[in-house]
Amino acid sequence: MTTRRILHIVGRMDRAGAETMIMNLYREIDRSQYQFDFAYFTNDRCDFDDEIEALGGRIIRLKGDNPVQRFWSLFKALRAGEWSIVQSHMLFGIGLNLLAARLAGVPVRIAHSHSTSDANSSSAVGRMYQRAMRWLMSWVPTRYVACGTAAAEYLFPGQPNVEIIPNAVDIDRFAQADGSGIRRELAIPDGCITILQVGRLMPVKNHTWSVDVAAALRELGVDFRMLFVGAGPDKAGLETKVAELGLGENVKLLGLREDIAELMAAADVMLMPSLHEGFPVVLVESQAAGLPAVISSAISPEVDLGLGLVEFVGLSEGAELWAERIVDSAHNGEVEGAVRKVALEKHGFSSKAGAKRLAELYQTA
Repeated sequence: MTTRRILHIVGRMDRAGAETMIMNLYREIDRSQYQFDFAYFTNDRCDFDDEIEALGGRIIRLKGDNPVQRFWSLFKALRAGEWSIVQSHMLFGIGLNLLAARLAGVPVRIAHSHSTSDANSSSAVGRMYQRAMRWLMSWVPTRYVACGTAAAEYLFPGQPNVEIIPNAVDIDRFAQADGSGIRRELAIPDGCITILQVGRLMPVKNHTWSVDVAAALRELGVDFRMLFVGAGPDKAGLETKVAELGLGENVKLLGLREDIAELMAAADVMLMPSLHEGFPVVLVESQAAGLPAVISSAISPEVDLGLGLVEFVGLSEGAELWAERIVDSAHNGEVEGAVRKVALEKHGFSSKAGAKRLAELYQTA
């Protein structure tokens, strides 16, 4: 049987939501039938590079300092390559990416939406760009995929044939993880409420608000630790704010970590005050782990799987209310592992189910 190579256009493959989901599917899919390659718009080594190469994937690094150069670089790579399927994950960049694929003669062009908002919406130029890209995406792709209905409606409005493939996670890994080693490593005392935020340190993830919530928790006299897991451009500013507020003992920036399941098992509450999200993989993982979450009401309500583990709070409600909700959530009763597993599998969130649906998509494309 000939192995079909699928080119995923992702920009870069760091430990972020969409990228983690792609890797979960890559690990599970039958690689004797489908092998993933990745197109990057960076020369940097990325978090998943070693694993991609170990699994047999190729990384194509595209050059270009502007959209025209990047388009031409992608077009040339596609013309020279052997890919019969290209799958783009780059929000509105999907339009130009798949136009390059069409002009290069790639027969199957899959647009994959992972988000429900975009920072470019705030400017007139950005909105014009979005309209142009939505027009391209109305006819350039041959298939459409989204992580949820909100993500489908946002990027592909009016498109009737969107395949929903929920963000896949390794359910057993998160359901069975042990967090005792993490609490020892970080010297977290018994009875101390541990709050976890996982995500790239960038404005949309709203870590500065989390620091305000930490200050409110201190004012309430709560014994707590707030753990930020991730890297990004906001690191220096966050460190400065934490120091200025005298929260160095309470708020810890842990950088990039691979032991997310164990960190979730060690935590009492997941925090996600994002300005916008699509369908965050980390919230699927947290529910698999049985970890209560306090999250922004700007996040799609689809993330709540009906286990009583997710509470939505508006960012306009104030840091003190967020602090109170965190304390309340930390004392919620546990949801049995078997119940969590059944709920996640029912909603199609297992990596095996996701890989099967993706393979079926490739077979019929």
